[in-house]
Amino acid sequence: MIELFKKNNATVPVIKEVPAAAATYKRGQALYTNSDGNVALATGTVVPEFISASAMTVTSGTKIAVNPIYEDMEYITKFIADASALKAGQKVTLSTVGDAVTATTTNGVATIVEKLGSGASGTEVIVKF
Repeated sequence: MIELFKKNNATVPVIKEVPAAAATYKRGQALYTNSDGNVALATGTVVPEFISASAMTVTSGTKIAVNPIYEDMEYITKFIADASALKAGQKVTLSTVGDAVTATTTNGVATIVEKLGSGASGTEVIVKF
């Protein structure tokens, strides 16, 4: 799960309802707008635009609640692989279900702000998008 950790400016998180691609969504998954204009899971090297605020299975075009991602916000999530060799400032990719980050730095989309532990798999990390 990806959750808001802190906002650095006066930006207020907004809940929006946007149409989604057919899928099962969980709260805390990263999402982006696909070529059909629907939000879908952001995985790997896809830059997320939203974090899901919904937990539901939908057909294409059904609206779901999301929180827009703002540049000044930090999010807390977990590593799904050993990232102990990585440092703050490096960028990593998203997991295959868009709810965590990997230790892969090639074409990363989530900037490590601070590791909350060793960086081993399962360790929490603060990131920015």
